[in-house]
Amino acid sequence: MNLPQGFLLSGIHCGIKRRKPDLGLIYLKDFSQAVGFFTSNANPSYSVTVSKNNINNPIKAVLVNSGNANCFSHNKGLKDSEEIITRLAKQLKVNKKNILFASTGVIGKTLPKNKIIKSLGHLLNNLGSDVYSFASSIMTTDTAKKISLREVGPVKILGFAKGAGMICPNMATMLGFVLTDAKLERSFLKQCAKEAVEESFNSISIDGCTSTNDTVFILSSAKVALKKNQLNAFKKGLKEVCLELAKLIVKDGEGATKFIELKIKGAKTSQEAKQAGLALANSVLFKCAIYGEDANCGRIISALGQAGIKVGEDIYIKATSLKKREIVITVDLKRGKASWDFYTSDLTPQYVNLNAKYS
Repeated sequence: MNLPQGFLLSGIHCGIKRRKPDLGLIYLKDFSQAVGFFTSNANPSYSVTVSKNNINNPIKAVLVNSGNANCFSHNKGLKDSEEIITRLAKQLKVNKKNILFASTGVIGKTLPKNKIIKSLGHLLNNLGSDVYSFASSIMTTDTAKKISLREVGPVKILGFAKGAGMICPNMATMLGFVLTDAKLERSFLKQCAKEAVEESFNSISIDGCTSTNDTVFILSSAKVALKKNQLNAFKKGLKEVCLELAKLIVKDGEGATKFIELKIKGAKTSQEAKQAGLALANSVLFKCAIYGEDANCGRIISALGQAGIKVGEDIYIKATSLKKREIVITVDLKRGKASWDFYTSDLTPQYVNLNAKYS
């Protein structure tokens, strides 16, 4: 799989996990402009804090660790994070403000900074075009790598994501990285990115839990020019990459046996339609019913009402076979003309067992 021009990737094992890859790097041959989206959780990880401070600068590299959330572990956590990116910046001969940082894993455990710092040379020496080593390095409870690619004329859009549990909009316990070589105005890239994230990563929920680490970076190396008549195609391609990654996250949901597409119609506004989708996606009773293949429409009515969405007796609900792995449920609220698509999974005993032993 060819990378967008201007990027190199690396993924290695540095010792955070026992055997699996746990340290990744996205490297820019020059610099990139970056757009970032971060968790709305009031207790963010140190990595999120670092990246929020740096996101508006030209970016040379993105460092990613898995197996440790780098969050609420000790008073020097933020200082340690700054030291790690300072060491990387020194090796790259740039300012620490040109480095982004993302982490995922268990909250409350001290990040082994010395293991990471000692592995930076190996990480840089391993740079190349192997997308799979990087995709592996960012995984935690994921059972499969999550990669998506689209081409728009000469431009490539390549995306990676991780996430399987603690998933809820704004953002989710997920990391997302989208790389493109398209040369774009920053304002246009931000607009495209915001729309793509809202319709994908912010339209999924596995368990209603918003993590401390949620991050999506969209990076452009600006190596390939697009014609004006290709801009809409780029926007469409970016949305497709983000949506494919978001769906892969839900399909890989911890313990999930069903992928559920909620097609909400007949809402007063798009926001109300999205709110309705979220209400169903986060309803424990609804998700248990889907796991049990029980067509209990009362749980839909109840969840909508709890969200403050009053519906009449003429509400329309239709579902494809609940026995299948992938299910589409259409809900027409009969309140207006707005619609939204939302994605979720069922809730199973395996989810409980996995998260009862996660630490």
